[in-house]
Amino acid sequence: MTQGHPRPIRGVLFDLDGTLTAPMLDFDAMRREIGITDSPILEALEHMSEAERRRAFRIIERHEEAAAANSELSAGARELLDYLADAGLKTGVVTRNSRPSVDQFIVRHGIEFDALVSRDDAPPKPSPAPLLKALEQLGLGREEVIYVGDHEIDRQTGAAAGIPTYIVRNHAEIKDHGPPEMRVDTLAGLIDVVGAANAPAPGDGA
Repeated sequence: MTQGHPRPIRGVLFDLDGTLTAPMLDFDAMRREIGITDSPILEALEHMSEAERRRAFRIIERHEEAAAANSELSAGARELLDYLADAGLKTGVVTRNSRPSVDQFIVRHGIEFDALVSRDDAPPKPSPAPLLKALEQLGLGREEVIYVGDHEIDRQTGAAAGIPTYIVRNHAEIKDHGPPEMRVDTLAGLIDVVGAANAPAPGDGA
């Protein structure tokens, strides 16, 4: 269930894993190899020694790059991205993944984005910093974009940045986050959201 966005949308920012792609990372396997429990991985690294952190990042990056190299787009992703391109809207990726894994994803799927922000470029989500940095790259204000994710972290990040955030429920692991009108079952569902937001007001052009 969605509702019309209250203002024109000029850009769409996306989370990567589980949003633009089918879930591609086995976080439990990464935790086991690193030797941590069920806490968020990047946050757990903050409590490690420098040597432990370097080892952990090598493990994480190996998993991320292998996953990106074999990634598959989520249902409706190509349809939505083609629609946004045809409509002249800007797009970007904001992710907790590394920049090399994002670059691999882009090469694999042949997709161009106007903004790319990884954990190598800004403090990771749920900090609002990566979304705000992406806005700078797009040259847009927060009132002109929406953010799309699949996790509570994405909802928190969007709220902290003051950007309307839609949760896409395109895989079995997703839980219900936020109000139902800000959720879609597949990325293609956002075509109606963007189309309604950008439709001329009654009487325009008459």
